[in-house]
Amino acid sequence: MRRVRIATRVAAVVAAAVALVIVNPAVSGACACGAFVANDKLSTQRETALVELTGRTEAITLSVLTRSTADRAAFLMPVPARARFEVANGALFGELDEVSRPRVEVREVVADGDGVGGAPPGAGATVVDRVEVGPYDVAQLSGTDVTAVTEWLGDNDFTLPPDLGGALAPYLADGWLVVAVRLAPTSGSLSAGLPPMRLTFETDTPVYPMRLSAVADRVQPLRLYVLADHRVDVGNPAPRGNAPELTFAGEVRPDARYPELSALLSGPRFLTRYDGEFRPQHITDDIRITRAATDEPYQAVVVVTKYVRSPWRSPVVYAVGAAVLIVGAVLLLRWRKRGRATDHSRLDQ
Repeated sequence: MRRVRIATRVAAVVAAAVALVIVNPAVSGACACGAFVANDKLSTQRETALVELTGRTEAITLSVLTRSTADRAAFLMPVPARARFEVANGALFGELDEVSRPRVEVREVVADGDGVGGAPPGAGATVVDRVEVGPYDVAQLSGTDVTAVTEWLGDNDFTLPPDLGGALAPYLADGWLVVAVRLAPTSGSLSAGLPPMRLTFETDTPVYPMRLSAVADRVQPLRLYVLADHRVDVGNPAPRGNAPELTFAGEVRPDARYPELSALLSGPRFLTRYDGEFRPQHITDDIRITRAATDEPYQAVVVVTKYVRSPWRSPVVYAVGAAVLIVGAVLLLRWRKRGRATDHSRLDQ
């Protein structure tokens, strides 16, 4: 089936967040996994994503923290197959952060000082699915004609700047879908962040799409978790820049302290975490997710330097030293007086 062939070529991830644009022209932006369009300046402060891999099923849970006064915006992300959309619980990412946080080592330094599948080919744009889930209105489009797809988005209040429309072309040519998500205007400003979202679909080759982020105007921060049967490696979407850094890799099990994470586990699984920042001008590819050669656990270490005063500069030491000097001075005076008294006694004799 074409659906299976396309999912074998490319796979993965997510559409996410926010409301839509009714004004023209639109103001564009991007996060690590996609592109924003808003009626005011909008920038991503932090993006965190969890990719779950179970057989041929991939699920993406995404949380985006933004800074903006916009009250209407849209976020678009191409995906290789029709996806199921759900609203997620943001508490999950707090639990993931706690499980994977680096180990802290304190170093004391003495201070000297004081201180599946794509859309069928054909012109036009086809609405594969459109549903309302919680505060979101979610549409999934297929089509190989970029103009038709962008016109549909514009007619339905997802107005795109030309550069974003052009950036969709490679994904549409590969048979991917475009998921458009909008937040109801009654939700108010986006400054409080976006409700986390979860997409689930079939795929053979996990990938975290990032090519749309090449049109962003600032560094794209990303924390990416992968929950799978084994530890994973990830590709570098910006070969001219720094690759994502491994922060944690280890087995996780159901634990009453982490109810949201435990709800995703039927038994032990492997959690891998990567952190990175990517310059838009360096982004040329998506993040490719592959099984690592080893399941060796890993935990990053953060060394915290604690400056302490030299013990010889301690107030207690100063006090003791002063006391010793005083006692010594008193004893010296007594000794001298005693010596003079002895001398006088000898002279009198």
